[in-house]
Amino acid sequence: MKNPTIAIVGVGLMGGSLGLAWRQAHVGRVIGVARSEETLAEALQLGAIDEGTTDLLSAVSVADVSVFCVAVMQIVPLALKAAHSAQPGALFTDVGSTKQAICSQLWKHLPPYITFIGGHPMAGSERVGINAADMYLYENAVYCLSAPPGMPTEHTAMQQMLALVSATGAHPLILDPQAHDLIVAAISHLPHLCAVGLVNTVAAAEASGVSILPLAAGGFRDTTRVASGSAEIWRDICLCNKQSIVEMLDAYMSALQQLRVAVEQGDEQALLALFKQAQAIRQSIPTKRRGLLGATHEVTLHLADKPGSIHAVSGLLANAGINIVDIEILRVREGEGGSARLAFNDRTAAETAVQLLNDHGYTARHL
Repeated sequence: MKNPTIAIVGVGLMGGSLGLAWRQAHVGRVIGVARSEETLAEALQLGAIDEGTTDLLSAVSVADVSVFCVAVMQIVPLALKAAHSAQPGALFTDVGSTKQAICSQLWKHLPPYITFIGGHPMAGSERVGINAADMYLYENAVYCLSAPPGMPTEHTAMQQMLALVSATGAHPLILDPQAHDLIVAAISHLPHLCAVGLVNTVAAAEASGVSILPLAAGGFRDTTRVASGSAEIWRDICLCNKQSIVEMLDAYMSALQQLRVAVEQGDEQALLALFKQAQAIRQSIPTKRRGLLGATHEVTLHLADKPGSIHAVSGLLANAGINIVDIEILRVREGEGGSARLAFNDRTAAETAVQLLNDHGYTARHL
């Protein structure tokens, strides 16, 4: 379908970023749906939507595709509420970070003239709201899709969904909902809960009168960064993916108990074996890989702490026709400089970038 009308239900971080990406790619007309006129005005000003409304049913009634970008516990009731206003042949999708409960309910209860394909772009931010929206939020991210049982990839609705995902710069990955939920419980939900537990544990330890958190350095902040995410969103995720999360929490607590016993007993051999096992497994994870995608090639670079440093590097590489697919500031010492990580799609681009940067006085190396 060319130039579809897309209703984005919820124009916060995720929905607003989709709107920005799709309008930039000229995929069709984007209607934003929000509870407040203020949010819609901000979305219009940012260019995330072509028009906005607080009337869910009116937006869905003219939409070819409706994307539910709301909290996971709201997706099913809102989709069912909107269903009877949808056009025959409409496509519904979502961005919820759990899939099994949502997909099973909507595949069962939506009218047969609506196709629902579950979606989960594995991208985000600790910030929320339309002002946090980013046109490039989904660039090179994995975008998981869960199709109804028996739907072939060649199905018109799936082809349309794949095209919309690709237009955001993301990489689609079709997954069974149950497999999806176990994967995200392991690599997303469990780390978040660990960060929450770690922050609360250290904060409680301050009750002894020793000031701990003011001394927390980069390692602690990096490890617990995700604990800054929305409490309400994470509450709903835990409720919606309870079974898989509990399974991973049980496994993690068993691993912690094993470490606790070894520490308590002063068991040097057990500690060494556990540390070496984790070290070997951690080192076996491909470092030149983004999420569940194919390999990328990474370069580390030393930068001076002065305005325009990153711009100068990106401009140098752009002028040489070398595309950076990801960039991350690793660490900075104020007044001196720091290091950054650049990612490229292939070895040739990475090696050419290293040569060019070193030729221009930078210190860069291919990892």
